[in-house]
Amino acid sequence: MYQIKKYKQSIISGDSDKDMEETLNQHIELIVKGLNNSFKGINSIVLYGGYGRGEGSWIFEENGNCRPYNDYDILIVIEKKIPIERIEVIRKELAKQIGIRWVDISQMTSTELRKIQPSIYSYDLKYASKVIHGDQSVLDFIPEINPAKLPLKEIEILFFTRLWTLLGSLDENGFGCDLVGENSRFFRNQMAKAILAAVDVLLLVVGAYDASYCERVERIAKLYPGKDDVLKLSRWALTEKLSPQVPMMHPEEIRELYRSVHSLFFREMYRGLSLHFGRPISNPVNIEYNIKWLPKTIMRRLWCFVKFRSLRMEQQISIMLAQSYIAAAWNTDGINEKWLSRGITFLRRIDDKVNHQINWDEARLEVARLRMKI
Repeated sequence: MYQIKKYKQSIISGDSDKDMEETLNQHIELIVKGLNNSFKGINSIVLYGGYGRGEGSWIFEENGNCRPYNDYDILIVIEKKIPIERIEVIRKELAKQIGIRWVDISQMTSTELRKIQPSIYSYDLKYASKVIHGDQSVLDFIPEINPAKLPLKEIEILFFTRLWTLLGSLDENGFGCDLVGENSRFFRNQMAKAILAAVDVLLLVVGAYDASYCERVERIAKLYPGKDDVLKLSRWALTEKLSPQVPMMHPEEIRELYRSVHSLFFREMYRGLSLHFGRPISNPVNIEYNIKWLPKTIMRRLWCFVKFRSLRMEQQISIMLAQSYIAAAWNTDGINEKWLSRGITFLRRIDDKVNHQINWDEARLEVARLRMKI
């Protein structure tokens, strides 16, 4: 039986904790059965991510039932790789059976596990995951990882991964109407993700990363006692991450929370990226230079084009930079039209049908659409 970690913040009651364990165990049983019935030769099945570390997000319905809010992250350890198309079929079937949006299924061989490089992903996989089927020692294949040695490249990955939280957290109404129900929950959850990404950066730059959300927030309080806004927002984000809420939010509340998160996110990300790139980063123009025009990045882009005969990497860079410019263009005093225009230019490199005169809200919605296209 899989046990939910006892949250240090005492966010979840004892009865609720038991309900989560029972529901999670039911879902794990479905996942293990579905994968073993579909694929032969599975060595191990690993549950990683928030639910693997016992800190997944749970929602409690009015009828007393609970359900996971986020996706389940599953790693299959297998010696002969499974075609992606077959994994996609079972992924959809499992998500439907469980009643959640997504079951993320990846695969690795034991040889790949032994050769995996230090990263947030490999660190969390080794130290904060649960083998739910098969060889219980499989995570020992991963080499020991010193958190102080995690590469600052992880900051760049966090930056581009979490930019979408600032662009896709609101629907077409933007800041113009109240948020209620699932719309409120989604917006708050995305803000929490952005805050916790900034927390990760603050810990990475001092070599103090930890796999546990709770421990990360505790470390922020100890390592950065003068950063009052970080401390306040990180504690809010932890509570929101573990137990997503649905209070009605009025436009001024939405804007104020967004302003606080936006400011924290870019301040800490730019600081971390400056250390990563070894040069000052203070705006999306600096980001563009480092992503596109450094000699080593030019060579990598050329190599990818020659090897794969594809512009896919260029499209990926374009969507990354579009997000960077469009997200940074927002501020409480108004939109930076120059940065917005530059962001739209990158969108048009992916789809030339995008109108070059769209406003900020329309541009961020185009980002969401085109992210799915690439």
